[in-house]
Amino acid sequence: MKREVLKMVSLESHPGILLEKHLLEVAKRISKFCSEIACEPLLKEAALLAALTHDLGKATKYFQDHLKGHKVNPSLSSHTSLSAVISVWNFGAHLPIELRLPLFIAVKSHHSNLLSPSNILAELQSHWCYLVKQMKAIVPNQFLELVKDLGLNPPSFEKLLPDQLKFQIEFSFPAMDVKGPSTYLTTNLLLGMLVDADIRAVSEMAANEERCEIPDNIVDRYVEKLPKNSSIDSLREEFYTTVIGNIKKIALVDRILSITAPTGIGKTLAGFSAALRLRNMVLRETGRLPRIIYVLPFTSIIDQNFDVINKVIKHAGLPKNILLKHHFRASRFKNISGLKAEDVWKLLEEESLLREPDAQKLIKRYEQAYTRVETWDGEIIVTTFVRFYETLFTNHRSEMRRLHRLAGSIVILDEVQNIPPKYWEATEKALKFLAEKWDTRFILMTATRPALLQNARELSEPRKQFFFSTLSRTKLHIESEPMPYTEVDRWLLPKIESARSFMVVMNTIRSAQEVYDALKKELKDFSFYFLSASLIPVHREKRIREIRENIKNSNRVGLVATQVVEAGVDLDFDVVIRDLAPLDSIVQAAGRCNRNYRDKSGGKVFLVSLIDPEHDQRRLATYIYDGVLIQTTEEMFQVIDVLPEKDYLHLVEDYFRKLRIEGRKAQDRNLLVSVNVLRYEELGMFSLIEQKINQVPVFVEVNEKAEKLIKKLQELEMMPIKNYDDRIHRLSIFKLLAPDLWGYMVNVPVEVAADAGLTQLPYASSFLWLPRTHPNFDKIYHKDTGFVRKIEHETIFL
Repeated sequence: MKREVLKMVSLESHPGILLEKHLLEVAKRISKFCSEIACEPLLKEAALLAALTHDLGKATKYFQDHLKGHKVNPSLSSHTSLSAVISVWNFGAHLPIELRLPLFIAVKSHHSNLLSPSNILAELQSHWCYLVKQMKAIVPNQFLELVKDLGLNPPSFEKLLPDQLKFQIEFSFPAMDVKGPSTYLTTNLLLGMLVDADIRAVSEMAANEERCEIPDNIVDRYVEKLPKNSSIDSLREEFYTTVIGNIKKIALVDRILSITAPTGIGKTLAGFSAALRLRNMVLRETGRLPRIIYVLPFTSIIDQNFDVINKVIKHAGLPKNILLKHHFRASRFKNISGLKAEDVWKLLEEESLLREPDAQKLIKRYEQAYTRVETWDGEIIVTTFVRFYETLFTNHRSEMRRLHRLAGSIVILDEVQNIPPKYWEATEKALKFLAEKWDTRFILMTATRPALLQNARELSEPRKQFFFSTLSRTKLHIESEPMPYTEVDRWLLPKIESARSFMVVMNTIRSAQEVYDALKKELKDFSFYFLSASLIPVHREKRIREIRENIKNSNRVGLVATQVVEAGVDLDFDVVIRDLAPLDSIVQAAGRCNRNYRDKSGGKVFLVSLIDPEHDQRRLATYIYDGVLIQTTEEMFQVIDVLPEKDYLHLVEDYFRKLRIEGRKAQDRNLLVSVNVLRYEELGMFSLIEQKINQVPVFVEVNEKAEKLIKKLQELEMMPIKNYDDRIHRLSIFKLLAPDLWGYMVNVPVEVAADAGLTQLPYASSFLWLPRTHPNFDKIYHKDTGFVRKIEHETIFL
């Protein structure tokens, strides 16, 4: 069959962008990415090859016609398979197979989520005939000139596409026999850098925002001006001095560090200060400027820690945009692009303005701000465990865009005890690889140190034991007799009637709501509050502020909550009552009692074992916690009635040692195997937070601000969609509204939502909506306790 005589036309990668220019622009950005991490020469070479070759398949007449709006068979206009084969066969042949395979997968997958190598090859085998047709739709001389202009040395045009059988044989065996996490993380790094550089090149964004040095003594200066009005301030000062003294002595080969200290002693400021000093040490020694990524377990404490760091930065007079917040409610534009949501919406309320230049400019600025936050393009990033683990274990290319920021950074993992034990082994392997190969540094912070990365260098030594033994803020009283949670007069009222402030931590929302209602009837001289995930975030945040204010003013305060208050939330009660839970959760709850040592006689913490009288006396703890965790906790308390705070450390260490032994039997082997053999489809289903029941997000229209958001969604839904650009613009506007929307969202069990008679949210039909006009609004969502549950405990969530 003769080759069709093709007319030579200017090759474009995107409308109005020359293909050669785009490939070079992507390569320029990837080169910059590589300079920020300890990138071995061959890895950098593979990354640059991915950049220079990822769109070579766009040189076909099929793709160029598609770009002009002509109707073309998608299998022929697709460019990723041809680009991947040409790239790895012709220009990556000299690379070792542990880089050739990641290069091939990265180029092949830069417009889709990843599949396992065997599935990629099976798909390629069935589509090889299209590659042959695509090669015949390329002008040979023009293509070879393009490749030479990119600085590559091509073979003859006829040899660019290999024999199908040879290609399948060469790549089938390594694809079936790879060993992780090296190949896995290398593949993800190459793809993540490629996708990020590709998007930035098209958006005309630089590889990074302009970098900014931060003096390493800004926390020292901030701490000096803090008021000293707590009896443990001298201990906090000694702890801070110990941590900073140790960080000054470490060698750069010490990449995994830990800070283990009691709750309320100032780990946030000490850890941040240590990270700043470590950052400047790396800069002096290597010339690279690491980012600081501060990772927290819960969105409920993100704002609290973010505000602390923000105050330090503000006090130092540094630009506020060096600090980014990244979680599901984080604003993608505040303090970044100078935009407010209202600015964009004002220009877009009229349909005719969708394509106006000013509106386009605002959308572009917003998209750039969005990209910056999503890819952790800042000096200091505060984010969640969920985002961190989504970056590590995923098949979504959008999540992999952050991996190159993680490489070479300083990562603070705060409240690290919240990592589920079954993921310890996979976590250790990934973090050790990042530390050893890509010069990432980790600081693990906790009051209850798990048996994770046990060789980490401890920054509170040699005073760690002293910090724990000196404090006598609380005593833990263990009551092992099971009691129905409904009988508050037996297990609760005698403990709190004379208290100035108290907190009760329950294991399920339903039991917490019922205990709250019972206490309001029994005790009239308290300001009562309720906190759980049944409340929308804006209500939870407001409650925490009010509780702090009431405690500060010595008002009588009672809080009934679920686990949302355990780790990191800065509250201080006279008495804490905790339903049976894993030992680390109990100690974290105890950390909310007499936190600032206001009561020299000591705060009281009670551990009770509550049962559900309606369901065969089942313990509430078993609804949400792994049986091994509860059993191990009970074993630790077998011969203990009262435990002083100074003994918490030893008990927690013994607890986690036991769990480590049990954990070897209970590791998530599916995750480990999926990483080792690149089983990406299964990695796409990984979730750090396991949902034991099916839930659905519900938007609760509680006030006028929520009503305005609904109106904007309705306007968005009515916007005319004439083409692909219109859909993209509409999606951009939705992303702009999303952070505010999440402030009114609550996850609700499907059974509860079904009984409530809810409707779909305008534009976002996968979410449900509880309108203010709903006839039973107050019965469905209670202003005090949130979404009401009157169904069995099997559907309870946290």
